Amino acid sequence: MTDSFKRILKAPLGLWKKIKIKIFILSNYIQAQIDYWLGPDGSRSSPEKRLQPMQRRGDLGRPGTANTPRPSDATPERIALFIAYAKRLTHSNQAYIKTLKQAGFAVVYINNDRSNPEAADVLDSLCWRVFDRRNIGRDFGGFRDGVLLLHGEGHLERCQLLCIANDSMQFIPGRNAQALVAALEAFAASEKQALFSHISHQVQTHYQSYFQVLKPEVFRSRPFLQFWKNYRPLSHRGHCIYNGEIALSQTVYRRFPAVDTLYTSDKLQEVLESHYSAEGGVPAEEVLRLMPSPARTSQRRKIGYSLQQLMRQSDQHEKLTGAQLYSIADLIENGNPSHIAAFLYPVYLHCPFVKHDLCTAGSFTMAQAISLFRELVRQSLEAEESHQIECLVDEFKDLMYLRGIPLSYDNLPWEAAIKGITGTFVYPTTYE
Repeated sequence: MTDSFKRILKAPLGLWKKIKIKIFILSNYIQAQIDYWLGPDGSRSSPEKRLQPMQRRGDLGRPGTANTPRPSDATPERIALFIAYAKRLTHSNQAYIKTLKQAGFAVVYINNDRSNPEAADVLDSLCWRVFDRRNIGRDFGGFRDGVLLLHGEGHLERCQLLCIANDSMQFIPGRNAQALVAALEAFAASEKQALFSHISHQVQTHYQSYFQVLKPEVFRSRPFLQFWKNYRPLSHRGHCIYNGEIALSQTVYRRFPAVDTLYTSDKLQEVLESHYSAEGGVPAEEVLRLMPSPARTSQRRKIGYSLQQLMRQSDQHEKLTGAQLYSIADLIENGNPSHIAAFLYPVYLHCPFVKHDLCTAGSFTMAQAISLFRELVRQSLEAEESHQIECLVDEFKDLMYLRGIPLSYDNLPWEAAIKGITGTFVYPTTYE
């Protein structure tokens, strides 16, 4: 049987598989609508009802005593809404919260799961307010409840900086975290109105939602508050992306001209050019080593010009010089930067964030992702902090193996649809 005949036989099966996934996505959307309109935690509930004060061990058996707000509580100058989804307090989240606290933020921790009492004890010592939330609407539902709670209590009228973040990123403490603290101080002293970690041009240009810091002219604005009042928290991934993340950028953030993004292709280009002038170029092998594997892209015969440039220079053990460096920016700008630059930004721009879904999306192999993360943490932390290094690496490794790779979901189409594993990573070509 020839290869071409095998491909002909596989085509209907591949099409049916795609149709099944689309059916599951639609079914999940219908279920999310039903849960919102008819369920106890949807349209008939409110942020105050969904947000349950987290129970510490000393409060067990005394419902409602933990984290009870007092009228005398002063509004912090800087407030961070941190939305988590974890029963325990991870090493990553703890380091993240400590960094926000170091930057002067009073943290409102909202967990879309039920926290264990041990986590609650530690969180109570780190955070201003701590809640377990009845999960509807995923992280964007948590963002909405947090914003509306602060608005209803009058805190948005008095604070000067509002950070909104979630735990979909693995956090790197040490040097990279200190770079973030310095960037936050520079932003606070600047004329900029909003600060974001990443920007994406897929679908529509938008700021990726997992880290954003806003000044009063943004978070007290009518478009911002109206967006959150109108937003419908559906437990559906596509809804959160298109009607949440992208819509928030298009209807609110893109109205403000004085906006900065921490990790971008042009900032990476500047650092690489500096390296080029000092070293006579950037080794292509070193750059490609930090980027997603091109294996699947090559297998599907979808290698574009920019990727071809990088691969050819890497194969010949050559350095990237001059215009060849623009190939990296071309790939980042035409794809998902949090995947294509997942390790480029931490290495060259000291970004402290690494996405959790690198392996499930098929961007990186488990071995590559774990190895690069270990390297990053060792570079960011001092050698004497070996115990913390191993804890962070082991936690990341466990997460990668727990989530799996695209092949793990080959016979789980419903779960794949719910988690957005509807395809596998392929490098983009330049948009035509």
